Amino acid sequence: MYLHNTFPRTRMSRPSLLVRTAGGAALCWALSQPALAQQAKDESWARDVVVITGQSETIAAPSAATATRTPTLVEEIPQSIQTLTRTLIEEQELQTLPGALTNVSGVTPTSTMQTVLMATLIRGFSVNYYFDGMPTYQLPPGISDPATLINVERIEVAKGPTSTLYGGGSGAPLSGLINVVSRDPGAQFGGSVGLRAGSFGTLGVDADLNIPLGDSVAFRINGMAEQADSYIDFIDSKRYALFPTLAWDISADTRLVVRGRYNHLEQQEYSGVPWEIISSIDRNQYAGASDAPRTEIENKQVSAFLSHRFSDTLEATFALSHYDGAYEEWASFPYGQIGGTLYNFGNGYLPSDSQKTFATASLVARLGSEGFTHQLLAGVDFDDTDYFGAMYFNPAWATLDYADANPTAPFGPMPPLFFDQNDRLKTAAVFVQDQIGIGDHLDVTVGLRWTKLDIKSVINDGFFDYATDRTDDKITPRIGVTYEIVDGTSLFAGYAEGFQGVVGAGFNGLTSPEPETSQSYEAGVKFASPIKGLTGTVSLFQITRQNVVTPDPVIPFAYIQAGEQRAKGVEMDLVYEPSSALSVLFNYAYTDAEVSKDNALPVGDRLRAVPEHAGRLAVRYRFEGALSNFEIGGGLTYTSERELTLPNTLQVGDLVTADAQAAYDFGPAQLSVSIVNLFDEGGFEPYQYFGGTYVVPTQPRSAFVTLRNAF
Repeated sequence: MYLHNTFPRTRMSRPSLLVRTAGGAALCWALSQPALAQQAKDESWARDVVVITGQSETIAAPSAATATRTPTLVEEIPQSIQTLTRTLIEEQELQTLPGALTNVSGVTPTSTMQTVLMATLIRGFSVNYYFDGMPTYQLPPGISDPATLINVERIEVAKGPTSTLYGGGSGAPLSGLINVVSRDPGAQFGGSVGLRAGSFGTLGVDADLNIPLGDSVAFRINGMAEQADSYIDFIDSKRYALFPTLAWDISADTRLVVRGRYNHLEQQEYSGVPWEIISSIDRNQYAGASDAPRTEIENKQVSAFLSHRFSDTLEATFALSHYDGAYEEWASFPYGQIGGTLYNFGNGYLPSDSQKTFATASLVARLGSEGFTHQLLAGVDFDDTDYFGAMYFNPAWATLDYADANPTAPFGPMPPLFFDQNDRLKTAAVFVQDQIGIGDHLDVTVGLRWTKLDIKSVINDGFFDYATDRTDDKITPRIGVTYEIVDGTSLFAGYAEGFQGVVGAGFNGLTSPEPETSQSYEAGVKFASPIKGLTGTVSLFQITRQNVVTPDPVIPFAYIQAGEQRAKGVEMDLVYEPSSALSVLFNYAYTDAEVSKDNALPVGDRLRAVPEHAGRLAVRYRFEGALSNFEIGGGLTYTSERELTLPNTLQVGDLVTADAQAAYDFGPAQLSVSIVNLFDEGGFEPYQYFGGTYVVPTQPRSAFVTLRNAF
C-alpha cells in the first residue's frame, strides 16, 4: 500500500474524528502533509492506522494548514479560515475559482470576464492566489487565475494578515490569502471522463487519470478544455489546462511530490458599459473593435515538495517552485463621453511576462507532553521575481455611438508605445511560530516574521528611462488564542500585522512608493459539532491598511497612495450536516470598508465594489432508499449595493440570484444538471476599467449538463 507517516496531532486528549467516504467506509482522521504543501489527500495517512479512503461526502473540513503552515484542527486556529471541499465543488457544479468563492463570507470574487483587470477581494482588500502554498505573481491582478477546478482538492481561504508565514514577490498578503490545494496521486488505478454542454454554445471535456507505478510511486494527470460564446455580443472564450503530478515515497519517512501546472485562457476583451446610459441601450451590446485579437492569459508552474521525518517529533520540509505568467491584452474601450450615447474610444495593447522562483525550507518540532505541548515551526523563504510589462495606447482611436445597431470599428494598426517597464523583486524572510497547547481547552499561537524587500523598477516612456530602487525590511508579529468553553464550542481572538511592497511604479506613476502596512484584529466563536453536524465560525474583525495604492481620480492610468483605508464588520460561515442525506451552507458578511484617512480621496467614501451586506444559503439533499442515486441542491446569493467608483459617485443596486443542481447516478455514469440565475434576475456588476462607472450585466439564466464516467 502507498504509505506515508505523519505526526500525531498536537492535542492528543481530544477524540479522533471519523469521516464518511463516498464508498461508505469509515475513516480515522488524518491531517494533511507535507505541512507547506498543505495537501488534503485522496489517500490520507495517520500513524499506526490503516486508512481506506475515497472522496468525502461532507462539505465541512475539520482541519486546515494554510493559516499556520501546519496541519491543525480549525477549532484551534485563532483566525477565521474557511475550506471549500472537493465535494462542495462537484455538488454545486463549480467551474471557476471566482464562482467557488461565493461560498465564503467576506470575499468579493472577480469574474472570469475581467480576470486581467481586478483581483479578488477579502474584507475589501485585494489578495493573491497561492497554489499548494506557493505564491504567484499577480500583476495584473488576476493573471494567475487557474481557469478550472479540475485539479483542485480544496480551497482554503485564510482571512486577515498572514504575514508571519507567507510572502514572495512584493511581500506578504495584507488582508488574507486564497490557497488552492491540488489533488494528489493515490494507491489505486482509476479516473474519470466528463463531458459538459450548455447555454451560449458551451462545450467542454475533462479527464482525470491516476496510475500507481509500484508500491511507492504514483502518477496523476488531469486536464480540461472548453469553449463558449457569451450573452455579450461578439464575446467568446476558450480555456484549457493540464496538471501532471508525481508522488514518490522514497522511504517510510521521506516523500517527494512534483507538480506541474499549465493553463490558458483567452477571450475577446470586453470593456463593460457606461452606467449612465445603460437604461437607453441594449444591455448585452458590445461596442469597440470586434475584430481585435483575443486577450490571452497563460500560466506555467513547476513545484517540488520534499518532506522528511527525522523522528516522531521532528520533520523538515523543502519546497521549490518556478512560475511563469504571461498575458497579452488587446483592448478597445470608451474613453470620454462626447454627448448622450456618443463616446470617444481608445484602444491599446498590453503585453506582460513575469517569472518567479520561490524556495522555502522549514522545520517542525513537537515538544512537551499531554497538558502542555509546543508545535514549533521555523523557516526561511527566498523569492526572485522578474517582471516586464508595456502599454501601447491610442487615446483617440474611434468615435462610436452606443445607439447604433453595430457600434464597432476595425482595431487597425498597433497603437503607439505609451511606456514599458522592467521590475526586479527580491524577497528574503525568516519566520518562527509556536502553537502552544495548555491543558485540554487552551491554545495559544505566537509568531514573528522578518522580511526584507528589494524592489527595482525601470520605466521607459519612449524618450527617457526612470529608475527606482528601494529596499525595506520589517518585523511583523502575530498572536492569537483559542479557548474551548464547552465541548464543540471555542472562543478565539487574534492580532496580526501585514507588510507589502508596492510594485508597478510605471503603471501607477509613483516614483518611490512606501510599502503598504496593515493591522488586523479579530475575535469570535468556532463550532465543532456542539450539536450534531454543526461546524463554522462567527467573527468580528477590523483591518486598517496604510499607503494604499488607488486610481488617481483625475489622471488616467495614474495612481496615488492613499493615507489609510479601514474595513470592519461581522462574518458568519456555518455548515450544518445532521445526517449523510443533508448539507446546508450559510454565510453572511457585513463589511464597512471605507477611506479613513487620505491625501486626495474623500474620507468616509466606501471602497469600490465591496458590498455592505452579502450572503449565501446553499442546500444539498441526497435521497436514500429507492431514490438513493438521486441528489438535488440549490442556493440563494444576495449582494447589496456596491460603489462603482472611488471617490463615490454612482452605485449598482442590490441583487438576489438563485441557482439549482440535480444529479443522478445510473451506474456506468452520472448525469448532472446545473442552472445559473434560475429566475433570470437582470442586475449589474461593477466592472473595473480605469476606475470608471462601467458595469457588466449579470449572467442571464443559463443551464448546463454534465455526463461523467468514473472508472
